[in-house]
Amino acid sequence: MPPFPSRTPPPGPCIVPPRLALRQSSSAAPSAPKTGQHTVEDALRDEALSYFFNSADLKTTPTTGGVNNVVQYVETADGERYVLRIYNNGNKSEKVRFEHEILRQLAQQELSFQVPRAFPSKAGRPHELLSNGAEACIFHIIPGTLAKTTSPEEVGRATGELCSAMGQVRIESMKAPIPPYFELFKVHHAVGGDAEIFYKEVATNPEFNVCREAIDFLVSEIRKIEEKLAIYLQQDLPMQLIHGDLHYDNVMVVDDSVSGLLDFEFCAYDWRAMELAVALSKYVGEDEPLPLIERFVSGYAQHGQLTEAEIAAIPDLINLRIFSNAVYFTGRAIAGEDSLESLTSRAGSYAKRVRWVNANREALAGVIREKMAALVAARA
Repeated sequence: MPPFPSRTPPPGPCIVPPRLALRQSSSAAPSAPKTGQHTVEDALRDEALSYFFNSADLKTTPTTGGVNNVVQYVETADGERYVLRIYNNGNKSEKVRFEHEILRQLAQQELSFQVPRAFPSKAGRPHELLSNGAEACIFHIIPGTLAKTTSPEEVGRATGELCSAMGQVRIESMKAPIPPYFELFKVHHAVGGDAEIFYKEVATNPEFNVCREAIDFLVSEIRKIEEKLAIYLQQDLPMQLIHGDLHYDNVMVVDDSVSGLLDFEFCAYDWRAMELAVALSKYVGEDEPLPLIERFVSGYAQHGQLTEAEIAAIPDLINLRIFSNAVYFTGRAIAGEDSLESLTSRAGSYAKRVRWVNANREALAGVIREKMAALVAARA
């Protein structure tokens, strides 16, 4: 990793010079989702931007996406637009350093799409430490709109391409700060690897009563996956660095082409097949999942690789991703980083996805096996 100038947080609250006072956009912007951390005190926002811009004429506008961090658009007087991110990750600077090193290495590869590109601070760094302990960065905007369920084959192709590219990334100086998915109860520091913290919170917190049937079903399935994980660990499934959160809401498209992939903050050294499982975990919540999955895997197979053992594991790995979300959002609520609504509002959807996967295991694995075999035959 290239050296950056050393830095320490300011000794106290950062007082932003008056010339950097910002104006909020008066234009109408879509309301941010209730579960997102999209608002920030003006002083902290101004402090963050003061590390990157000298101009007094900046305009900020809320975004509508994201859950974990403060993310806002920034527009300069000459019309240039960027994205401000203030991380809401428990002040874990090592996570931010790891993410930005991966982005730096990916930028050196020839990819058919963009990955987030940091706008350097005035000190020449890709991110800056704020007075409250959080990190902040500015990203260049990647053109396009969120893919959602459009162009699944193209989204799959880009996912496979990234998976192969991530396999080439090497970081010797830092340990991956995000645990692999198979360390399910380490997904958030407030749970800390202790399954009983999660199970107790779900059983005793009355806020879960709004989704009691769904959450109890998820808990019963999580207990089952614990036993299966020990079996999969004995199979030595291929491991590498993965994006870890690459679903269709983190993919930008222009027309039918993928223009960029977003949100690399959850990169981890993990089972390679988790990259595909995470992507498919969104599609299994749609009304007709199999046709979308078939098209997605047709694209994925153009660059991605899977062994037979990985294919057989995919249904359980899709569920593992969903269970990880449940544990993660519970941890965030325990730590006070977010409200429990981030989970209770999603629990019904999560349960629906798991039920679909359980009912369609053979068809799901069969589609993946067929499409991967067809591409192997075509290459031969």
